[in-house]
Amino acid sequence: MLKKSILFMLVFCLSTAVQAGWQLANDNSSLSFLFVKKQNVAEIGMFTKLAGTVDDNGKAELLIDLTSVNTNIEIRDDRMQNFLFETSTHPKAVLTAELDMEKVSQLAVGNLVVQPIVVQLDLHGNTQKIESNVVVTRLTEDRILVVNQSILAVKAAEYNLLKGLEVLRRLAGLPSISPIASVSFIFMFKKN
Repeated sequence: MLKKSILFMLVFCLSTAVQAGWQLANDNSSLSFLFVKKQNVAEIGMFTKLAGTVDDNGKAELLIDLTSVNTNIEIRDDRMQNFLFETSTHPKAVLTAELDMEKVSQLAVGNLVVQPIVVQLDLHGNTQKIESNVVVTRLTEDRILVVNQSILAVKAAEYNLLKGLEVLRRLAGLPSISPIASVSFIFMFKKN
């Protein structure tokens, strides 16, 4: 019986270690977006609450708390939460992708690799794929930095956000808000 218990614990510990992977360091990470209003006025926002992992096989998953949207204008943030993202029914967005962890594991500290990826974004009940390139840098033995090399274009129509965008436009008294946002990110992951 003792042998079985020890064997079970060993198998459990090994399977946990295999799946442990990397954890997002929220304080050292950012997810920003740029949108255009009135045809030529650019505004920048970000999400301040992120959580994510990359497992040892390279499966990356990032949870974006949409209630943490921050554009430095509180009333606009509230309106985006209520009318655009509708956070009462869609509080989070999810980004998933696959990284080539074999290449990452071969990186010496201070070196980087560019990887093409397909990002799957689940937002407002709709899921779309966006192709991009990321730069993965090994900062230390237990830290990597993942940065997008090409901007992600998020189209409001693909995520059923046009109605909410129109509500925002009307409330702000604007002639227009672009239905496409440019998204960029810097994600730091720590080895578990």
